[in-house]
Amino acid sequence: MKYSHSSDKAPRGVLLFDFGTVLIGLSKEKCIAALEKIGCGKIAYYVDECRQEDLFHELEIGGSIEAFCEEARRQSSFTDETGTEHPCPATNEEICRAWNELLLTIPMEKLRMIKHLHDDLGYRTAILSNTNYIHWEHSLKHVFTADGLTIDDYFDDIFLSCDLQMVKPDACIYEETARRLCVEPGEIFFIDDSRKNIDAAIAAGYYGLYDPKGDKWMYRLSLLDEENDLFSLHNRKGKAAIIGNFDGIHEGHQYVMKRLVELCAKHDLEPLVITFDQHPRALFDKTFVPKYLTTQEEKRQLLKETLTAFCKEVEAANDNAGNEPSAMTPQVCILPFNRSLASLSAREFMEKVLKEEMGVELLLLGYDNRIGKRNEEEDSESYREYGKDLGMHVIIANPIDVDSMRVSSSHVRHLVAEGDMQSVSKCLGRDYSLTGIVEKGYQEGRKIGFPTANISVAEDKLLPGNGVYSTVITICDTEAAVDKTEKSTDGTNGYTSYKCITNVGTRPTYGGNTVTVETHIPGFKGDLYGKTVTLRFIRKIRDEKVFDSPESLRNQIEQDIIQLND
Repeated sequence: MKYSHSSDKAPRGVLLFDFGTVLIGLSKEKCIAALEKIGCGKIAYYVDECRQEDLFHELEIGGSIEAFCEEARRQSSFTDETGTEHPCPATNEEICRAWNELLLTIPMEKLRMIKHLHDDLGYRTAILSNTNYIHWEHSLKHVFTADGLTIDDYFDDIFLSCDLQMVKPDACIYEETARRLCVEPGEIFFIDDSRKNIDAAIAAGYYGLYDPKGDKWMYRLSLLDEENDLFSLHNRKGKAAIIGNFDGIHEGHQYVMKRLVELCAKHDLEPLVITFDQHPRALFDKTFVPKYLTTQEEKRQLLKETLTAFCKEVEAANDNAGNEPSAMTPQVCILPFNRSLASLSAREFMEKVLKEEMGVELLLLGYDNRIGKRNEEEDSESYREYGKDLGMHVIIANPIDVDSMRVSSSHVRHLVAEGDMQSVSKCLGRDYSLTGIVEKGYQEGRKIGFPTANISVAEDKLLPGNGVYSTVITICDTEAAVDKTEKSTDGTNGYTSYKCITNVGTRPTYGGNTVTVETHIPGFKGDLYGKTVTLRFIRKIRDEKVFDSPESLRNQIEQDIIQLND
């Protein structure tokens, strides 16, 4: 039995995962209870002690399921003091079902991280597990099928002890895995919850991460991006970090990021921005559906671009001043905000995640930053004291105001909802934008001579308040973007920008009841269906209103277009 598929990207190395604990949660208690319920309690101690011997060892090296069940029944049968035999009545199906109670599930954040590492960063992903066909077939049906995906969407190669007929920590299993992967052992990064297995893998030439609870690797691998390679991270300098939600990456965020880079240049550290994949409240309140100024992908890209720009700026300033070169490699880490992370106190988070897993030596906090599990008695001075104990320097940044107004993500969200896009631009240091794919709409605009592009936007993206806006649309021509020889009208490869007007609203003249984003590009004749576009909002022209006829609406749109050049 072999499961594999190939990635189109040139692999940057192999990420090799153990299965139990590292990926999937295990419950010995549920499995023992299920075995006892069907009269197989005599084999429960194998589960309780995680022993790989006797019938379980035979199963893990590929023994038949029927033989396993027969041996389980034999060991669980007994003769009482009267000499009466009590055979175990469990069927093969019941034993397999009880044995599968050991398996819980793989948290979705782990699967999302693996898909990101594979699809976005180009790592080859694989599993090396001491397991059996009973557990594996169950996992294929019930564990790797979230969101309509299968195991092939996450992993290139699967290596199971029951297929290989050898188990960890035997040296031969690591040699055989490297051989079948067609890579040198030094190109493999192996993650396992067993110290013996990791030590054996390292002895075989692998890189290894001992992760007894299956929660470390998420933090460690969150540091990876296009520039930061897994196999060189351990050689990096210490890090200076900032941490927060950073929704919008507004001027206040940028101020702290600039300060971070300056501190890195001064203390010879690498800059690291740490953020989260969801709002903390969303973890505990499923009815809370936040709207963000930036989607996860927008946030990742903006953070990296902004941090990189500041690094180049500071490096150039040092070079002009004749100082020692201070080349820095900016890093952005998006941590999965789950219950495990949420349960950590501020000190535990600083020690276990920042210090031990990420190598943070300097922590720069915003003036209102709070970290770790909520504790009303903790403040910035508490964080400084924890830092002293941990050998981590903690600095608190000053707040920043724009037009005498304290900049915050909540304030910017309020401005966006009000449609005050000029104030939003001041707070962000750039125009507010949204990106989406052009889909077919109601085509009412085409009927009155003003065809519109109906833009599908991410559900969690905050839309400006209903109204008509002066905007700039940038169209991505995928083929041109790949072909660097083709120039667009604005001088950017593969992208073309146009002034346009955009209506955000429910189209009340036509009796609409759902909010849409529809853009008219004066003079544009091309086909935009299926293309990815980005809208920048310049200013609000007017509120959305009901017109008594399509002709009245047409006249108003003509007036709106005139205002584009005002």
